[in-house]
Amino acid sequence: MPLSPGTAGVVTVLGAALAVLTGTAAAVAQAAPTPSNWSQTNSDSAQSRANRSEHVLTRSAVSRVQYRRSVVAPVDLPRRQVCTSVSIVTPVLTGGRMYAVANGRLTAYNPGTGAVIWQRRLSAGADTTSLNAEALAVAGGLVVVGEDSCDSVSDPNGFVQAFKAATGARAWSKPITPLGGALVQMVVSGAYVAAAGVSPGSGQVVSVRKLATGALAWDRLTNSCAPASVLVIDQLVISDQCGQNLAETLSANHLATGARAWGRPGAWQIQRGNLGGATGGHLYATDPSGAVVDLNPATGTTRYTLTGATSVLAVDASQAYADCGSLGVCAYAAATGSRKWNVQPGTPAPLLAAAADGVLYLDQGPALNTSTGQTITTLWNGAATALAVGNGRIAAVTDPRVLDLYGLPGS
Repeated sequence: MPLSPGTAGVVTVLGAALAVLTGTAAAVAQAAPTPSNWSQTNSDSAQSRANRSEHVLTRSAVSRVQYRRSVVAPVDLPRRQVCTSVSIVTPVLTGGRMYAVANGRLTAYNPGTGAVIWQRRLSAGADTTSLNAEALAVAGGLVVVGEDSCDSVSDPNGFVQAFKAATGARAWSKPITPLGGALVQMVVSGAYVAAAGVSPGSGQVVSVRKLATGALAWDRLTNSCAPASVLVIDQLVISDQCGQNLAETLSANHLATGARAWGRPGAWQIQRGNLGGATGGHLYATDPSGAVVDLNPATGTTRYTLTGATSVLAVDASQAYADCGSLGVCAYAAATGSRKWNVQPGTPAPLLAAAADGVLYLDQGPALNTSTGQTITTLWNGAATALAVGNGRIAAVTDPRVLDLYGLPGS
């Protein structure tokens, strides 16, 4: 049936408006930023403390960042209080949610409102509450927590537990190894969970479990020495530990099988790496002489020294950032190790940092331009004990029981 001229005109106008709205919606959808997940305690399996996919809190936008809201640690006490810590630790920002641990509770929050989505007690047994979480990671639809139990003050047992990210239901719970040990570090890489710990009774432990089920893929037990560290680069589990003859050793084992890839003798201490799941990365470690050096993760060979560096704070795509003593904070070119800049951001020296989209956030609150080291803005006062940047937000703990969220207006 033909339309009257008036009706046709209305349809034409409505059609044009709909086309404009559809085009606008498509443009908005196309312009929507990709989620920039900070999905592990130290961002990734290389413990880089850098978010390479953050594109909301850009260098030009960070000066507009504001305090948005806070969440507070649960106040009810666990059944056992031998090693209770009410402090909020290990916040991560991923998949539009924030996860954190405090007072024996794992909590999923809506970072846009601060509302609790779900909360679970971290229990390693009928009468034991696992506290003092050391690490948190979100992968494969699971939230994986590494923590120590309260069953022994002198020789606690470490556990790795996985909870369903959607509901908080526990998927599996395992000790670091069948022989036990207190957890020191934990990371997730692909389909595996790598953990390191130490036990006065059993020695050092390094284990790899399957993410989906918690089944043990392989583990290593060595004589007791300094607490072990662990990270994963180039599909290699790299750890610093003691050999059977008590000689300290830096070693790399293949993630899936545990087969030895390479080893370096002497007293080494792992710092950080980059490109956790990819090839061609960098591994920064303190060598037996006390110098911070860059190693080829695939072979363990030394490339260069970060002159003056004592502690590597973060590593992004092009630079490593370190505490460099009297020089303050230094940035080094990842390709050559040459120092690009150094600044004195204040005292005390920073212990924690996070890098994202051209900005280096320090624990005392300043946000630095990674190209020049100049301070763009200062977001808070007081040293943060936990710090994460992801999904367009910054999570910082400057009061032990309070986690503050910062972001752009409206976030």
